[in-house]
Amino acid sequence: MNKTLCFALAALLGLSACTAERVSLFPSYKLKVIQGNELDPRAVVSLRPGMSRDQVQLLLGTPLLRDAFHANRWDYTFNTSRNGILKDRSNLTVYFENDALVKAEGDAIQKSITALQNGNDNPLGSASADSGNQPSLWNRLFSRESKAAE
Repeated sequence: MNKTLCFALAALLGLSACTAERVSLFPSYKLKVIQGNELDPRAVVSLRPGMSRDQVQLLLGTPLLRDAFHANRWDYTFNTSRNGILKDRSNLTVYFENDALVKAEGDAIQKSITALQNGNDNPLGSASADSGNQPSLWNRLFSRESKAAE
């Protein structure tokens, strides 16, 4: 009886230390979770009233939400979180009438304008601003300089 009681207490004490709150305090890699549509600032700024649904979808991609009750409204949402803590959120809502864009609203518009004014052409929510300075994999593999070096 004593051994089983000690084992049960040790198991209960050990399992109580595995709560999500305590596990998050360990210095380990925290996965970066990206959800939704990553919006390109140039595409968001180039939205114009009168554009068709196909043109908007070509610019921004498929909307995250197409509400059955609001067929004339598309919602684009982008979230970045790490360890369950929301780091960045961008929302864009576009409204249509007679299959033509009437208006667009959301904080993604202002973030796009700010990103383009700062010279940052990366999609909204991207952390690395200097990734545009590095050549792409295609350019590194097939550029003329690398072929000349061989």
